[in-house]
Amino acid sequence: MKIRVAGVFSDQGILRVRFNSPFGNGIALWSYPSPDIGEVLDVEFELDEVFFWQKNIIPSLEKTPRITLTNDTHSIIGKLIQDGDSSCAALKLGDSIILIELNEVIEQDLDLVELKVNTIHLYPTNV
Repeated sequence: MKIRVAGVFSDQGILRVRFNSPFGNGIALWSYPSPDIGEVLDVEFELDEVFFWQKNIIPSLEKTPRITLTNDTHSIIGKLIQDGDSSCAALKLGDSIILIELNEVIEQDLDLVELKVNTIHLYPTNV
């Protein structure tokens, strides 16, 4: 996914970036080297959480993918793609894919889902 770096700051020695994307804005952990403010980068999203149905993954009332940040929690809305009986799944936002881990297969046929996420890690793809 393409992002624009809106800010860079260190919080207790941990590098974070404020980013803007075609789907919304957020704050994410970043590995070194530090990007420049205003830099446009292709990045991979990593979400280290396991997603539990009706806890931190729910059906979305929204009809379009988006990313929002409220009170240190990100809401990420996208199309859920599951691979059979696997706990591995993907969240599709436009042409971008974010791999996620489910605690169990979600049996419902869903269009869009909403993930509640505490921490996003961004890694530049160098593309």
